[in-house]
Formats: sequence, C-alpha cells, structure tokens
Amino acid sequence: MLNNSDTNTEKEEKGGKRKGYNGKIIIFSIYPLLILLLSFAGYTIKTNDSISINVYKTNFIEVCKDSFLSERYKINILSAEDLSTRLKDTVYTTLDCWLELRIDQQMLYQRWRNGKVNVYPVSTGNKYLSRSVESRPGLFAINYKNPHHLSSQYNNADMYHFMTFNQGIGFHSLNGTGYYYALGKMPSSHGCIRMRHEDAAKLFKECPIGTLVLAHNGYTARTVGFAPKDFEYEQKPTKEEFKLMLAKNLYNILNGNYYTRERYYVVIDPSVIPTSGIYISYDKKIPEIQKLPKTTYRISSTYIDRLKINLEIEELIYQDNEEYLEIVGELLDEESQESSSDEEEYSDEELVKKYFRNPIGILPYFPPNQ
Repeated sequence: MLNNSDTNTEKEEKGGKRKGYNGKIIIFSIYPLLILLLSFAGYTIKTNDSISINVYKTNFIEVCKDSFLSERYKINILSAEDLSTRLKDTVYTTLDCWLELRIDQQMLYQRWRNGKVNVYPVSTGNKYLSRSVESRPGLFAINYKNPHHLSSQYNNADMYHFMTFNQGIGFHSLNGTGYYYALGKMPSSHGCIRMRHEDAAKLFKECPIGTLVLAHNGYTARTVGFAPKDFEYEQKPTKEEFKLMLAKNLYNILNGNYYTRERYYVVIDPSVIPTSGIYISYDKKIPEIQKLPKTTYRISSTYIDRLKINLEIEELIYQDNEEYLEIVGELLDEESQESSSDEEEYSDEELVKKYFRNPIGILPYFPPNQ
C-alpha cells in the first residue's frame, strides 16, 4: 500500500515528463515556422541613403512617380501590364447619370451615379434607307428637348419625347408600336434612335440638357466618370482650354504616356461639346502596355529591421529631401525626353484638330420633301 508522499512523488515525475514532452512539441511546432520565415527573406532595395525597403523573393516592388512623391511613399507591386489593363481616358460629369449608346448591340445603357444601370432596347440609323444616315460614334451631349416634335425633314412625322445629341439626331418614340419589332435587334430609322413610348418618356424626364451621350460600336478609348456633384473649378478653363486638355489626355494615352505625361482632370462643361461630338478614338487602339517612370535601385543582401524601416520612412516624409526629389525629377525628365523622341509632336491647334474634333459626327442634311 502506497502512502501519500509516494503518490505525490509519482505524480510529480509524470507531470515533469508531460511538461518536457509538451515543451518538445512546442519547439518542433515553432521550428518549421522559423524556417519558413527565414526562407521568405529576400533582398533589400535602397532607393537613397536614408530609406530602405525590404523585398521578398515572390514580389517585385516598384516606386511610382505620383504615389511615391505625393501620397506618403505608397509602394506599388503591380506590373506595367497590370497598370495598363482596361485603361481609358475618363471625362467627368457632375450630373447624376450619363448614357452609353451601344450601336453594335442596339441597346442604350443609362448609367447612374449610385451604380444602377437601366437598359433600353433601341433601333438606330440604317444607312441603306433613302435619305438616311447611320448612327456615328463619339462623345456627345443632349442639347435640345421637345415633348412633341414634328420632323422638319420627314413629312412632319410625330416624334415624342425628342432629345437631340448629334446635330438633328436624337432619342424619341413614334406613333403606334409597329416599329417595336426592330428595337434591340437592328437599325431601322433614318438616323434617330427609336425607343418604346414609356422608355422615351422616362429618359426625357430623367436626363436634363447637358447629359453626356457616349456612342460607340464596342470600342472606345474614352469613358465617363462622376465628379462630385458640387465640383467647381477654382478658375474655370476657357472653351479652348477644355478642348486642348481633352486632346492632350487622349493623345498621351494613345501614345503610351498615361503615367509619364501630365494628365488633366476634366469635368466637362457640356456647352464645350460641339453638336458633331468629341473624338473617342474609334479607329485607333490604346496600347496594351503604358510606359512607366524610370526608377533606380541599389540592391543589398542585408536584411534590416522593419521597425527601423518605418521610422526611416516617416523621418524622410517629414523632411524635405530636396536631393532625392531632384534626382527623381531628373529621371522623369529623361523619361519624358526619351518617350517624346519616338513620337510625332503637334502644335496645340493640330492636337485639337486630331484628338478633339469628331469629323465622323458631321452629318448630311436632307431638305424637306417637296
């Protein structure tokens, strides 16, 4: 028979063994984790004498011009291909909706500020009809509204909830419903955009004069975004300045200079848009890869403390590191000179003519039938 002291001794020995066993489990559990962490340690990139950024083998870190200089040294791990995906020149509106006319689909998309999209079947211009024109691509703006318009060219035809955007071309409905068969399926009009009665009435109510209309056949280098509703320029550009900004933005993106040339935030004044519309580059594609600003790196195999990195970055942010900014500025100047050497340069007047005007939007006029 065992006494209490013997029992206690036995329990202590067993407890000690269990503790030792548990300790071994902990050590063997942590060891693979330590190996994994050490295997991820890679190179250290030094962008100047006072800042170091750790790079792991699985990532490529690129310091881009705008984010690095103006947004507290953000680090971008996207490639040039990633940064060029689905890139378009954006023109902004302060209104609550804009219209995308897909001529190739015979559909109209009403795009709202809150992300909602209304879809309407339409029928566009059929160029094979007598005295008719096909619908043309371009960026337009609604410039005239009339709840009941009588056509001056086509025998006083009744056109309900008529809204023009491309010279005399506009959205409307007609008497009866016989034309409904073509909606969403095929071009059937002499030029205008035919709609169902209820759709035309709804659009008429919700789209004020100045609403942007982007018409295209499935490809456009331009799109529309929403600016803050209360946006106002500190000094509003003139009509000619608007034209030049739009022309330069499109010229740069088509020549691969989206990130290397100055871009303008254009909140368009609809009165600047001519009735023939603005060119959207329906015949010239955006390059698959845009040029990126040059960045130089010094490579070190030393793994440095991350806390030190953060402290050094913060210190650099609050210091005006003129030497570094000067170096970056010189690199960007070199990049700009190299990119422009392979491109055809235009005067401001030539840029506006080539990248703003939309000659395809100038339509023939058919006088009334006698």
